[in-house]
Amino acid sequence: MNFTADQQRVIDTRNSNILVSAAAGSGKTAVLVERIIQRITDKENPVDIDRLLIVTFTSAAAAQMRERISKAVAKGLEEQPENEHLQRQASLIHNAQITTIDSFCLFVIRNHFNEIGIDPAFRVADESEIKMLEADVMDRLLEEKHTEPSPRFLRFVECYGTGTSEKRIEEAILRLYHFSMSYPFPEEWLLARLDDYRADDAQKLSKQGWFQEALRYIDTILTECEERLRQALAIAGRADGPAQYVENLVSDLELIETLKEAKDYEALYDLFTYSAFTRLSAKKTQGEDPVLKETVKRIRDDVKKSIANLKKQLFQISVEDMLRDMAVCQEAVEELAALTLSFKEMLDDAKRDKNIIDFSDMEHFALQILLEKNEKGEIVPRETALALREYFAEIMIDEYQDSNEVQELLLKSVSGEGSGRFNRFMVGDVKQSIYKFRLARPEIFMEKYDTYVINKGDEETPQKCVRIDLSMNFRSRREVTDAVNFICGQLMRKSVGNVEYDENAALYAGASYPAWDCSAGENPYQTELLIAGEPLEEEEEYSAKEREALLVAERIKKLVGRFPVTDAATGEQRPAKYSDIVILFRATAGWDEDFRRVLSENRIPVHVTSRTGYFDTLEIQGLVNFLRVLDNPLQDIAFFGVMRLPFLDFCEEEIARIRCFAKEGGKNGGLFLYEQVKLYAENADAQDALQNKVKRLLEMLSDYRKRVVYTPIKELIRALIDETGYGAYVGSMPGGDQRLANLNLLLEKAGAFQNTSFYGLFHFIRYLETIQEQEVEFGEANILDENADVVRIMTIHKSKGLEFPICFVCGLSKQFNMLDMRQAILMDAELGVGVDYIDPDMRIKRRNIRKNVVAQRMKEDTRGEDLRVLYVALTRAKEKLILTGYAADFDKKLQADLFLTMEEEGKLPYSVMMGAGSYLDLVLASLMRHTCMQPLLEERGFSFVPHAISYGEVPIKAAFCTKVLDLREELASQGRSAMLEQELDRASLLADIELQKTIEDRMEFSYAYAYLEGLTVKTTVSELKRVSYEETFADAARLIVPDKEETYVPDFAKETQAGADAQAAQGGVRFGTAVHKVMELLSFGKEFSYQSLEDEKRLYAVIYEARRSWIAEGRVTENELACVPVGKICGFFKSPLASRMIAASERGELYKEQPFVFGVGANQLSGQYPEDELVLIQGVIDVFFYEDGGIVFADYKTDRVEDEKQLADRYRAQLDYYQRALEQITGKRVKERYLYSFYLQKEILI
Repeated sequence: MNFTADQQRVIDTRNSNILVSAAAGSGKTAVLVERIIQRITDKENPVDIDRLLIVTFTSAAAAQMRERISKAVAKGLEEQPENEHLQRQASLIHNAQITTIDSFCLFVIRNHFNEIGIDPAFRVADESEIKMLEADVMDRLLEEKHTEPSPRFLRFVECYGTGTSEKRIEEAILRLYHFSMSYPFPEEWLLARLDDYRADDAQKLSKQGWFQEALRYIDTILTECEERLRQALAIAGRADGPAQYVENLVSDLELIETLKEAKDYEALYDLFTYSAFTRLSAKKTQGEDPVLKETVKRIRDDVKKSIANLKKQLFQISVEDMLRDMAVCQEAVEELAALTLSFKEMLDDAKRDKNIIDFSDMEHFALQILLEKNEKGEIVPRETALALREYFAEIMIDEYQDSNEVQELLLKSVSGEGSGRFNRFMVGDVKQSIYKFRLARPEIFMEKYDTYVINKGDEETPQKCVRIDLSMNFRSRREVTDAVNFICGQLMRKSVGNVEYDENAALYAGASYPAWDCSAGENPYQTELLIAGEPLEEEEEYSAKEREALLVAERIKKLVGRFPVTDAATGEQRPAKYSDIVILFRATAGWDEDFRRVLSENRIPVHVTSRTGYFDTLEIQGLVNFLRVLDNPLQDIAFFGVMRLPFLDFCEEEIARIRCFAKEGGKNGGLFLYEQVKLYAENADAQDALQNKVKRLLEMLSDYRKRVVYTPIKELIRALIDETGYGAYVGSMPGGDQRLANLNLLLEKAGAFQNTSFYGLFHFIRYLETIQEQEVEFGEANILDENADVVRIMTIHKSKGLEFPICFVCGLSKQFNMLDMRQAILMDAELGVGVDYIDPDMRIKRRNIRKNVVAQRMKEDTRGEDLRVLYVALTRAKEKLILTGYAADFDKKLQADLFLTMEEEGKLPYSVMMGAGSYLDLVLASLMRHTCMQPLLEERGFSFVPHAISYGEVPIKAAFCTKVLDLREELASQGRSAMLEQELDRASLLADIELQKTIEDRMEFSYAYAYLEGLTVKTTVSELKRVSYEETFADAARLIVPDKEETYVPDFAKETQAGADAQAAQGGVRFGTAVHKVMELLSFGKEFSYQSLEDEKRLYAVIYEARRSWIAEGRVTENELACVPVGKICGFFKSPLASRMIAASERGELYKEQPFVFGVGANQLSGQYPEDELVLIQGVIDVFFYEDGGIVFADYKTDRVEDEKQLADRYRAQLDYYQRALEQITGKRVKERYLYSFYLQKEILI
């Protein structure tokens, strides 16, 4: 293999600590393996393989590396069979320390357990067992604290608990515990938290680390404000600029400069409190450009908003008030730290009693063996560490960017640095550090990156610590690397995530691919951004995710069989296959099923690699329900599920008969379903088939409950599967192989549970519940052949280390997860703990300045992680990169970022980076200076100002699509015709005439139930309402079937279809959705009652407060509520209907947003279908309530109509279905039904 000069330096450099910053696709693994081989085969100074400590991130990576080294040694022996050194390496390789950090720690502990006094028979517990033990210990801890509570503990619980629940307290203790365990000496780190809020006076406060962090943040904001104002000043100074604003802008710059000079709290508080911006001059300058004038005003408004936000975050109270806040918060932090220390002590005791350890214990026990503190408090090596230092010739660490503080100290302790021998080799890419949730510290990598000497091969004397950059990418086409550089070069900056994307961090294309001839037309390898817009009125049934999935499906259809990719095995170009394509998401939950369904509907084979939902599968739900009932039959939902199992086969009617029997006997109230079943079994008058089934059920349960006592869980489950025929049943269902694999996986988990310290069915069910509750759920069993020709859907984390010819990065519009920053108690590695100031006596709660600083640092670190995850996603593509998202307010997004087209600074502004709500926001902002956005901007009347940064030569294309309904039908048509063409093409190539005849016979097959074509099992009330309103039931098939007469729709990627009508429809959809959301969230308590005009002001205040709390709790966004006038909502509460709803709410008889499904004969939808074919109708009732023994329901409408008759005619059919559903489901009569028109502001009785 030919190595580049940089790679060769990595292989050859000796006698130094070496940090290799290896960009994506730079061949770091090959280089690392080659360095190892060169070390063990060095002619002058060979090293035995077992004297190298090689640490990898995963066991799979370690096994792969061991195999590659073994092959290299074997190859060397083929050439030199008499080489004794190679023979020795072949025998040593199997015991060499090529391992994960956990396995190395285990090696140290197993060999030196006596040095720290632990039982050598310890067992490594699995994650679920530890979670269960933590829960038990937490219960005991809080029970003890409540037995003899201290006043400080009770106050802490009152302030930071939630009513009668202590879940938040438990979560805070666990988070702080796990946070501390990522440090070498967790007790010391926790004790240091006792001083987090100590500050006697303002002078001491201003010297604390958190306040210095606040000053850094303030300087970042002020510097950006200064740059924006200078940009505005330059515009105002133009010949056609608003010259009258120059004086104001100069004054603004002076204010910013004054703020930047202040360095203590008191001075900053006074400046932010008493300084003000001057009023803009009202004069007009002759010949001024109104666009430039508005631009200057907007820039200045943005600056004023930034300054106001700084004041709100940091300087709302005086220094005296802040010191009082700090004293109160200090007590809370002390109590939290004390609780966490107690929890750690109790958990350690519990693990010691069970003789188990977890992965964190491994690292800390190894540290105790290797290091100690002397009388001066200095960390010094113990005898074992000194021996390992002498033994290991080199310490090699892969994926170094994902190390934490414990791992860093561990590996440093066994390296030769303490003895003046620099022998650490560290390789990684900080841009791919994406394990913040595992408490990885990329700062460790960056500290060395910034301080190590760059080795360029021209050094005369070796340096102790050197850095070598590998920037050549051997994975991707230039089209991909250029796009990655363009996007990440603007996004990644030192102040957000501590990574600067500069020329040293950029990718340089080194892979060899056939170049595209530009004269042949548009470059098919260009990177694409595809955005789905809001649905038109007729497309409301399709969710945003489905619309995006349709775009992806359409693009895949046009790529497979047509797009040329280079075969990895042959090096020759061939048409793309499904297996060449991957679809990546930040998290697949909530996305994978929609994409899988849409792709499957369009005949695209797909496999979800990293799916969750194992416990939601039919076959696992059934088994787990049976186990729950064996443990405790008094669980109605689980018992109902058991009765519905195929080997018991109770239908819903039979279960209803059993319940009715108990009710007729006057014993229904308070009886569990199990008790009702027993009652029916004892009924002497029944003597029917149902009673026999009931007795069989009870006998089966009795039999298995007896076995529970003496049968291991795994054998009990296996007996249940085999004896009932459950395995055979699920195996015969669609996807039977997958279902059987899921059952086998449950058996594996039962076997794993039997190896834990817990025992019995109760604890096994708890074990499964812990897996679900603690979010350590495993996906369905994987039965896919790795060579299967399917499109793969996986998370970005799962894709790390992989590569694909065609890569879709989807779900870009998913909002960033900011929940961590909204918690009452925050934590940061350097800044410590941040808590709210809470005074329960005065009922005051506010975020103090320290917590805001911690939150801002967490937000920066989280955004940095977001950017690194994006970088990993973008760099998985070899030849084609496609980004997709959904934009509800695309025009607004463009308008908000329009100023970036005039920015000449390479990096995006800090405020844009931190204000982004999704990846789509970031990607769009980065592309605003690319010429690909010019058509989209100009179509919307925005001007595009090209600058030096407007890289037209970077091949990127952006497209926006609003209409997907016809696209869906086009896809279905394409799928049918393409499948037919493929079958005929294959048939024409067959030499076997009989086989060809078989294919032709199958193609001519006549379906016996063709008269049912177009009838599906489910439709919606909205669809049926539209049919009724158009008075054309003859067209019902058009609504139920996806097929209809095809009309040509231009390629979504070639032209934009958004028009004024579409925008109006989108606005209406947004308004209607937002109103329904508000009405769902409103509590309908007495505070909403309206009697007279005097109540109106109070009602406004109540609604505004409710809106504020919803936004604060993350239940709805400010943008979602922006289009809902509070006056319209207040108007509703003036209606008699609202008063009746409030009364019903007080009685507990008001129900909002109630979904339903009921069945009707197909002939009721269209006369062409028979009565005995059942169609399910689903819908959601906005609100209904019980009143005087009957039901009243209402439907909210936001349509713009001329009068109430028009609205009534439009929705009468819809209300008919709602009435039918309510009466059928509840068994009660609907006495009144209403439409409430927010446009007309009145209730309409239908």
